[in-house]
Amino acid sequence: MAVQADVTVTYGWPKLGQILPPGRDWVGRLWQVDISIPPSLLDVSKIELAEARELRSLLPPRPFASHKGSYGHLLVVAGSEGKTGAATLTAQGALRVGAGLVTVGIPSSLNDIMEVKLTEAMTVPLPEVKGSRVLGSAALSSLETIGKGKSAVAVGPGLGTHPETRQLVRDLIRQTNIPLVVDADGINALAEDLSCLESTQAPIILTPHPGEMSRLLGRSPGEIQGCRLELAQDFSRRHGITLVLKGAQTVISDPEGRTYINNTGNPNLAAGGTGDVLTGMIAGLMAQKLPSFDAARLGVYLHGLVADQLMEIKGDRGVLAGELLEMLPAVITKFTLGRLPQMEEEAICYRRVIS
Repeated sequence: MAVQADVTVTYGWPKLGQILPPGRDWVGRLWQVDISIPPSLLDVSKIELAEARELRSLLPPRPFASHKGSYGHLLVVAGSEGKTGAATLTAQGALRVGAGLVTVGIPSSLNDIMEVKLTEAMTVPLPEVKGSRVLGSAALSSLETIGKGKSAVAVGPGLGTHPETRQLVRDLIRQTNIPLVVDADGINALAEDLSCLESTQAPIILTPHPGEMSRLLGRSPGEIQGCRLELAQDFSRRHGITLVLKGAQTVISDPEGRTYINNTGNPNLAAGGTGDVLTGMIAGLMAQKLPSFDAARLGVYLHGLVADQLMEIKGDRGVLAGELLEMLPAVITKFTLGRLPQMEEEAICYRRVIS
């Protein structure tokens, strides 16, 4: 039997059952109480929780004399017929988080559409499959040329699942040495063959939701949700990548075993396009030279923080992905200055969690 609590007091450090669903729904506000347990007895876990004070230090500085070249150039490889919105949201997510330049590689027949949809980002038409408005294998050589001088690449949003497109994603991962964020159909392309992750020279972040993770592992979404931490940690170690397993309390893990549980966000993120915004944000931070693990956890935290701010204004439903973009710069500014109410009153003010 469980009690629906308004406040739960935990001694020492919080426990996983208090942080992750379904237990989190019963805890209410969680307060840590120091009862003088020696820190050496508690420092047994590599699992960390979101802490605004630490994450603020990860934001790239913005010197007065800087210019657009100071903040990286992201290449976005995305979009197919009916899904140009995914490419647009990804590009705008990167720009809103501070990337200096963004170029979107799009199937050639869709380039005119993207020219209209994107004002601040550049576009480049790429070879597509004959008779289909999706990227084909011939786009690889173009991407090798376009990729020169880029700081990071985001691949996958709205890309489609044509066999040539899937092969293009795997070949790109094998051949690039540029930091790479792989999402959506990019992840689906890996479900057929994960070997490219072992042969790449690039730092890689994968950002699956539970359905995509189930395809990667050949397990049901229910199984994924039942052991999110363990599966994320194991996948990261085995494949040498940073994994962002999305959902309530998004889990970020890296090959060294570091694991981070995010505590921002709400049901406003349960809407189409919000994942594309997140991909752009993480990739935009990588373009600004943040290491993979830091870009992933800062991007996830800020993404949820914007959703939390929007919930204060508009409630918990009907918020569009584009509204996250509109509010993001103001939220980042307040976050940088420590002027958000939940930062001042943050109940979860510890770093580690006991499993």
